[in-house]
Amino acid sequence: MKVVADRTTDSLLSVINEYILPGSIIISDCWKSYDCLSNEGFLHLKVNHSVSFKNPDTGAHTNTIEGTWGAVKRGIPASKAKCQLDYYLAEYVWWKKNKHMCCKFITFIDSIIRVYPPLTADEPEEAAT
Repeated sequence: MKVVADRTTDSLLSVINEYILPGSIIISDCWKSYDCLSNEGFLHLKVNHSVSFKNPDTGAHTNTIEGTWGAVKRGIPASKAKCQLDYYLAEYVWWKKNKHMCCKFITFIDSIIRVYPPLTADEPEEAAT
């Protein structure tokens, strides 16, 4: 999951090209900004939600991501939705990834260490900033 500044073709394509391998199948609704995906080396399957929630020809649907986005939104207080979306997305992804871990606190500390490794004895403190 990634927060984008807007839903223009340039913004979406930038994120798609950064995280999705060429040749991958991308399933989307009929948002105009996605129309270029076939020309960019992706197999693009569309679902026209004004007609159905599952493409009758391809079987493509967006139910999984729609359900995931619904779960994310339920965890965001309305007053925080715009200003801290990155935080809430990261929190959702962490909980989803670690839901089966028996010791959540240790798992959380290990996650922090992976993102922010401790300084070694010969590293100056300024190197961490």
